[in-house]
Amino acid sequence: MSDTTMKKNLAAVLAAVVLAGGLCAAPATAQPVRLKDVARVQGVTVNQLVGYGIVIGLNQTGDSTSAAFTSKTIQNILQSFGLSTNSQDVRTRDVAAVIVTANLPPFAHSGDNADVTVSAIGDATSLQGGTLVMTEMRAANNLVYATAQGPVSVGGFSASTDFAGPNSIAKNHVTAGRVPQGAVIARDMITNIQSDQAGFSYVLTSPDYRTAARLASALNTRFGGGTARALDAETVRVNLPTRYAGDPVNFLADAGDVSLQADQVAKVVVNERTGTVVMGGDITLASCAIAHGNLSITISTSNVVVPAAPFSRTQPPLQSNTQISAAEGNKKLVYISGAATLAQVVRALNTIGVSPRDLIAIIQALRQSGSLQADVEII
Repeated sequence: MSDTTMKKNLAAVLAAVVLAGGLCAAPATAQPVRLKDVARVQGVTVNQLVGYGIVIGLNQTGDSTSAAFTSKTIQNILQSFGLSTNSQDVRTRDVAAVIVTANLPPFAHSGDNADVTVSAIGDATSLQGGTLVMTEMRAANNLVYATAQGPVSVGGFSASTDFAGPNSIAKNHVTAGRVPQGAVIARDMITNIQSDQAGFSYVLTSPDYRTAARLASALNTRFGGGTARALDAETVRVNLPTRYAGDPVNFLADAGDVSLQADQVAKVVVNERTGTVVMGGDITLASCAIAHGNLSITISTSNVVVPAAPFSRTQPPLQSNTQISAAEGNKKLVYISGAATLAQVVRALNTIGVSPRDLIAIIQALRQSGSLQADVEII
């Protein structure tokens, strides 16, 4: 193939999306997006809670006596009801110690409900059919924000003839489950919108200086000059206009539909486990040449019986013959001119029959050589 023909082919091919191979090419031009899709209000986020509790009512699938903390927990609970026990009186096979976790929404109020997740921390084999006993749930400041209680749903099952032997069957993960709406919130969640009526800050989900500048400009155009100012690549400070004084909710409702163009960073995301390659942004290549070829090495061994001497009583010996062969596929050298577009890059790599897993190695080599003008992230 001549250089002229190769250049014509590269210029005539549109951006390709190879779905079967896991290669996705993103458009180079930025599309208008809504503000609510690229930014969030600083401080308005979920709040994580955690607690320690026990699940009761299990069918001999709870913790064994080797889990000493489970026995002590049962003793403490019984003592709170006026019953004195010792470790000899407690049997834990119907009880399992668990860690309880939950995420509270940003504007949760006392009396609201939330889902909780329970996970066994002992040697329990299943939480199926169990009930979570009232558990205090604390935040990072060690304050109790909710209590959780209720039947545990594991979304699976386990069955066994001897409760611990090999004759058992299980579906899904039965040592963790959920209690739908099992948490009752005891405190109101206060955000900075409620505490600071003068203004707030937007935080970009993907920090970028140009996007932050465009966001501030779009808000100033819509609501008047001085409304917004970009503080850095991630934060845009908003001062409520006079007509929205003391009413940040209406401002957020109106500002959420403001359109802007979010800038994209040239980036290549590679998943080596699945062979997936995703390219996004304005990706360009410096002038480079790519060669791709397959080298296969075959090693075969055959054992041949060596005839023994006449009238010999010894066992005939075996002779091993090893053969090694190597074959290299036809290599093609592809030249990519400087400032090539993403469509040209995809087309050029496809012409040499690159699979997604081979493409991963080529991308890493291009990045190390300095030809690929993009960030490469391996997940």
